[in-house]
Amino acid sequence: MTMKHPTTLVALALASAPAASLAQEVSVDSGAGAEQPATPGVTVIQVPTQAPQVIVPGYPPPGFDPNSHLPSSSRGSTDTSRPSDGFDLNRGSVGEVSVRGNANGSYVVEGQYLPEMHSVRRGDTLWDISGRYYQNPYSWPQLWAMNPQLQNPHWIYPGDRLRLREQGEANARSGLTANMPGGLQLQNGRVPPQTIFLHTVGWVDDQKKDTWGTLVGSPEDQMLLSEGDDVYLQMSKEDDDGQERTIALGQELTIFQPIKRVGSGKASGDLVAVRGTVRVDRYNPKTRMVRGRILESLDVIERGARVGAVQRRFDVVSPRKSDKDLEAKILASLYPHHMFGQNQVVFIDKGKEEGVAPGMRFFAVRRGDKWAQNIDAAGQTAKLRPRVDDDRAAIVDKMQYGVDEDLLPDETYAEMRVLSVRDHTCVALVTAALHEVERNAALVMRVGY
Repeated sequence: MTMKHPTTLVALALASAPAASLAQEVSVDSGAGAEQPATPGVTVIQVPTQAPQVIVPGYPPPGFDPNSHLPSSSRGSTDTSRPSDGFDLNRGSVGEVSVRGNANGSYVVEGQYLPEMHSVRRGDTLWDISGRYYQNPYSWPQLWAMNPQLQNPHWIYPGDRLRLREQGEANARSGLTANMPGGLQLQNGRVPPQTIFLHTVGWVDDQKKDTWGTLVGSPEDQMLLSEGDDVYLQMSKEDDDGQERTIALGQELTIFQPIKRVGSGKASGDLVAVRGTVRVDRYNPKTRMVRGRILESLDVIERGARVGAVQRRFDVVSPRKSDKDLEAKILASLYPHHMFGQNQVVFIDKGKEEGVAPGMRFFAVRRGDKWAQNIDAAGQTAKLRPRVDDDRAAIVDKMQYGVDEDLLPDETYAEMRVLSVRDHTCVALVTAALHEVERNAALVMRVGY
């Protein structure tokens, strides 16, 4: 039998002992009168262990963020955990909860109820209250002006009642934020409640009408321009109606490039790729030349890009009843999808001239047996059903289906709420969908709905 060294035995004993016994203090026999030699202390350190991760060669590790190298202004605007996204997202209204966009999408919609009064709690300030209800803490002077009983805005006490909106004003609208000057950054730079903000794609009815000018040059010695670069813009003198355009210092315009023309005739428009935002710093009315600075860049910006007031922010309003029947179709969506779902934005071929207004709803309808319509594409074997209650082998029955679809009623499977209208087109949000909405879906608007 081989004897182990005493030091080895002590090490094995310490290793096998539980942590509680190792950390236990040694008591001193008070009756012995003599101080016992101190036992050497043992410190047990629990080494943290990482959860095992499966790394597949050729693929990024778990939790990899493919957009981590991009600046904040080039990332999706729906990540509300970020402190800022670089956009000026001032809004004109808030409202009741409607829908909330997917966190991975290009927009976010969120509702907020605005009460008439607020009871001050311990720790409240006008700054905090303005940020909570109006998403803009810099609006506290207007809140103070709405409450003349406050002698000093820095001294408010628990139990004080503060008015948040004018008496009788609708609870879905903010009197303060509706008149906010442009350029104020919202709290944490987030997309405001009850608002859809288009990030990288926009829609224009007429390029000639919506194009205000062209990016013609830059003092920078580089081909590709981005945020912080100065640029020269040659502005057109008149708009499509022959009226002279007004250019103001500090005005912000959208830099865009056309993607494709959609539709035909009056019910048509252009999908445009939003490249960024430029601010007017200097303007010469005689030469119509603007010197500006790029405030945000979502993609590379080159000379020749169009500049204009492309609508990117849409307020989601409460539903309103329609006073006429209409039939419509989908022209396009933000992205080249053939199927659409809830919380996606689509463009429809009916607008103001046809009687469409914000808040009205289009319904996607279809008629017929959906399974029977799709079974032909599955092949002949899909139409055969084995006779399981017959003991003979390979006995099949041909499935019986088919009906005159004109005898069947229309089935509603999706709803789209109008956000904004142009002359012959409108922008709508898919607020509900039982299943996918195809590009050639039949849309209807009904009186009283």
